[in-house]
Amino acid sequence: MDYETLQLFLHLSRSLHFGRTGKECHKSPSALSRTITRLEAELGEPLFERDNKSVRLTPQGELFVRFASDALTRLSDLRDSLKRETETLRGTLSIFASVTACQSFLPELLLRFREAYPEVQLKLETGYAVDALDMLSKGTVDVTVAALPERVPRHLVSRVVAVTPLIFVAPAASCDVSRRVDRKPVAWPELPLVLPPHGLAREAVDRWFRARKVRPLVYSEVAGNEAILALVSTGCGLGVVPKLVMDRSPLRSDVRAIEVEPKLGEFRVGVCVERRSLAQPLVAAFWNATA
Repeated sequence: MDYETLQLFLHLSRSLHFGRTGKECHKSPSALSRTITRLEAELGEPLFERDNKSVRLTPQGELFVRFASDALTRLSDLRDSLKRETETLRGTLSIFASVTACQSFLPELLLRFREAYPEVQLKLETGYAVDALDMLSKGTVDVTVAALPERVPRHLVSRVVAVTPLIFVAPAASCDVSRRVDRKPVAWPELPLVLPPHGLAREAVDRWFRARKVRPLVYSEVAGNEAILALVSTGCGLGVVPKLVMDRSPLRSDVRAIEVEPKLGEFRVGVCVERRSLAQPLVAAFWNATA
C-alpha cells in the first residue's frame, strides 16, 4: 500500500460514497473500487460492506481508519521536519527514468524537487522501463520513475503519477497495413506487428491476442516506444505503445491510434523506491516533494 491509497481509503471512510470520493479525489469509481479491492486483498480483511444502496465500514475497516490516520499524520510530521531541514539537505540522488517519463511529467517533478532542495545534486540515468525495478532492487539507483507492474514487490513502495491507455497504432499514410486495419472485420492473424520483446506492454498485448485465440504475426521485436513508432510510421506494421508516448512523440502526425474492443489495458507510470530507503533523508525528501 502507499500513501495515496491511504488517503483514498480515509476519504471513502468519511464519505461512504464511491462516486463522491472518486469525484473529489479525481478518480473514476471503477479505479477507486480497484484500489480498495487491492487494499483489502493485501490486508486479507474486508474494510467495507457495500451493496447497491449503501457503503459501510466493517469492524476491520474502523480499526484500519486509526492506522491510516496515524500513518498520514506521521507523513505530515516528516514533511514538516524535512521542510525545516531544506537549507542543509545536500548530497547526490540517483534517479533512473524511462524515456516515456523523461518526455512527459519527469521535468515537472524534478523542477518541484529542485525548487525545494536546490543543494541536492541529481544524477539522472534513462533507459528502458523494463530495467527500472531491477536497478532499484540491486541498489544501482535510489529512485525509479517508470512503468509500474500491477503488483509491486513488497520491499518496494510506489506512487502512480500518470495513467495512460495502451493503444494500437497504425501508419497515418495510405499503405498496405493501413488498408488492412481499416477493413472490417480486421484480419488480425494477417497483420504484421511491431512489438516490444518483453515488459508490461508486451504482456498486455499477448493477453489480448490469447483472449481472441489469435496467434499474432510479429514482424519485428523492438525495445523502445520511439523505435516502434518509427517502424510503424514507415508502414512496417501495427504497433503497441502507451497513448502518452504517441501524443508527445515527434512522429505523432505520422501514426494514428486504432480503437479496439476490448481495450488493451492501462499503462501506469510512477515513482518507486526501496521501502527501507525512505529512512534516508534524500530519498524521503524526493518521495514527499513529488507527492
